[in-house]
Amino acid sequence: DIFRRSTLPGKGVKLYLNIIETAIGNFYETIPMWYHNTFSNQERQSWAVMDIHWYTAWDPLAKGQVTPGGAYFCDQPLEEIRTLLSKRAQAALGRFNRFDGLKACTEFSVGTSENAVVACNDVDVLRMFLEEQLKVFKQFGIEPFFWTWRMPYGRTF
Repeated sequence: DIFRRSTLPGKGVKLYLNIIETAIGNFYETIPMWYHNTFSNQERQSWAVMDIHWYTAWDPLAKGQVTPGGAYFCDQPLEEIRTLLSKRAQAALGRFNRFDGLKACTEFSVGTSENAVVACNDVDVLRMFLEEQLKVFKQFGIEPFFWTWRMPYGRTF
């Protein structure tokens, strides 16, 4: 209510609601209902932005590595990787369509594994991965915000 009653919505400032999926066991059964009951349609279409973070680096069905243990090897044919990543991104981000209103993903990257030492670093693989994610964000009306793992230590990503 504090944000709603403030002058911020009238100035075009948006409220990003980042609720961590893994913190709630039945996230997609409870949070969309809460969001729709808490904010009016007009608020959801103008300033109440549902926000997620999405990384494949920790997803065993989507992470890529130079060693066994991922969903693909970094040196597999590019089209094989593209198909796998596109399907996984559509499945994972498609669930976000349960939210009627503005949507954002304020953290995503091209990091392919949680272990930077074994993650893919081929520029063609990473560029394709970025392109596929952007296609899926556009498909589902999700505003993307790229997060780089170069903070604060590395050159890997």
